[in-house]
Amino acid sequence: MRYDRSPKMLVFIAVVSTVIFGLLIRLVDLQLVQGDSFLMRADANRFFSERIPPERGVILDRYGQALVMNTPEYYRITDTQALYSEYQPLDTEAALHLLATDSAQVAYQLRRKYLYPEATAHVLGYVGSVTAEDLARNQQLHTTDLIGKLGLERIYDEQLRGAAGQILFEVDALGKRRRRVGEQPQVPGQSLLTTLDPYLSQVALEALGDQKGAVVIMDAETGAVLSLVSTPSYDSNIMSARYLNESAERERLNMVQQLISHPLKLFFNRAVSGTYPPGSVFKLVTAIAGLETDSLSAETEVIDDGTLEVGEYTYANWYYTQFGGVEGAISLQRALARSNDIYFYKAAEWVGPTKLAEMARLFGLGKKTGIALTGEAAGLVPDPAWKEQHFGEAWFLGNTFHFGIGQDNLLVTPLQVAGMAQAVANHGTQCAPRLLQHSTVECSELGIAEDDLEVVLQGMLDACSSGGTGFPFFPHNEVYRAADMDANAEVSRGAVACKTGTAEFGAVDEQGYKSTHGWFIATTGVNFDKLGVSLAEDTVNGLEVATQSAAVAATGSASLREKWLTQVATNKNFPKKLVFAVLVESDELQPYKEGSRDAAPVIKAVVDWMYGE
Repeated sequence: MRYDRSPKMLVFIAVVSTVIFGLLIRLVDLQLVQGDSFLMRADANRFFSERIPPERGVILDRYGQALVMNTPEYYRITDTQALYSEYQPLDTEAALHLLATDSAQVAYQLRRKYLYPEATAHVLGYVGSVTAEDLARNQQLHTTDLIGKLGLERIYDEQLRGAAGQILFEVDALGKRRRRVGEQPQVPGQSLLTTLDPYLSQVALEALGDQKGAVVIMDAETGAVLSLVSTPSYDSNIMSARYLNESAERERLNMVQQLISHPLKLFFNRAVSGTYPPGSVFKLVTAIAGLETDSLSAETEVIDDGTLEVGEYTYANWYYTQFGGVEGAISLQRALARSNDIYFYKAAEWVGPTKLAEMARLFGLGKKTGIALTGEAAGLVPDPAWKEQHFGEAWFLGNTFHFGIGQDNLLVTPLQVAGMAQAVANHGTQCAPRLLQHSTVECSELGIAEDDLEVVLQGMLDACSSGGTGFPFFPHNEVYRAADMDANAEVSRGAVACKTGTAEFGAVDEQGYKSTHGWFIATTGVNFDKLGVSLAEDTVNGLEVATQSAAVAATGSASLREKWLTQVATNKNFPKKLVFAVLVESDELQPYKEGSRDAAPVIKAVVDWMYGE
């Protein structure tokens, strides 16, 4: 048999062979080389993965009650078979009814709800949508996630966020869901148990009113922060909400923009980020520096003639400037009670600026406290070396005078001032401020003699007693002071030891005065007998008697104070001694804020509320 080997046939055979070989190569490529890839594509068309956002961990107060929680917002799925259906908002009653009849039609998203949205705004913060910068920083985030943007929500975001789950569906060629194939459950975020007392925080917020300022309340023995309030504040719920309804979300975004652009800087945390001259509350440091360096003693007297003349310069006492009065011969304890500038000019001179700066830094001024919040400021403690470095000038005696009364470039935060007061109230042991119950209590001995602290604490008690500068507390101390007790015993009994401060800042105005901020710091023991609460373990619910407070609380109609008393009695974890620090800023309407007139009443309102007065 002869084969046709003509050129045409050979060409045909070659072409056919090439085609068959190419098909074989393509088949090998499709089946062996790219088989897995095509299988994945086929499965992608066949299966649909629906992401289940994790439930964010809740944040609890010191009593284990929610400060922020998650509340569901329900929606009706218009097409349960479609991969991407439209959603219609449902109220809770309608959603529950539909869940009982056709649960497949019901979807929900969790909304962050802050129970004290303004009183805890600056410490808890809020959550918000993921941004491009967030995704670049953390590729595990999803575009639909909500993450912490401020406060504890941001600091502990990873712990609170949890891990997303997913539901796998099989779909048909038309993109309709056919059946559920599998499910990976979401992992809820962990909860945070804080040291915060929302009841005191709410009262402090209301006591500040429309003033710009901050209130810090701490446990004197551990540094645990009960309240950290900054005003003006903002509503955390507005910042954290998300609405599927376009008009509602548009309205919310307009409100957010108004909050962000508010001229009073609502998001500025004055308690930890604001730096201010401390004014006369710093005289506690000057007094202790004088005693510790033996530059003065409790018996050391200074003659107050109203002014102190140094060459061509005159340094006046506030009492003389405002009322033309003089104190005459005055000792340290009385000088603290009266906040006498002349005495502390001289005390600072005797101590010297370098040692005074060292004492200020020993109390934690000029450095961050390390509290678990962003934006904390370090403040500034000046000294001769600092002035030479920054201004190229020598340090003068006038600088020392101003330094001794809390002026002359000295800058502190309200939290630092609270820490300073805490160390004095805690027998010279300073504890780092903390916001979580289970975080380590970090305290350090400052090495200050107990006798020196006793003198200072006595002066603080006198400051809030008749003849001192803290006049709002005069009636209170008439009840709680006892002549036969030492200072610490009086404070433990419920007496208030305090220091007022009025700090100048800025330029001199047309009248020759500088604007002033008002300061007030205080410490007092909690008189549980007067509260009607016992901390003994064998008392029923912590209450000595069946008080009306517990009965009313059980009905759900209790007032804020009655709820607080019930929590204090039940949990038995309320501090035995508190420390307060409050700052009120001046404003255009009242440029001369004072410690005694404007700051002290804020803490008086909190203490009165505690005792039901």
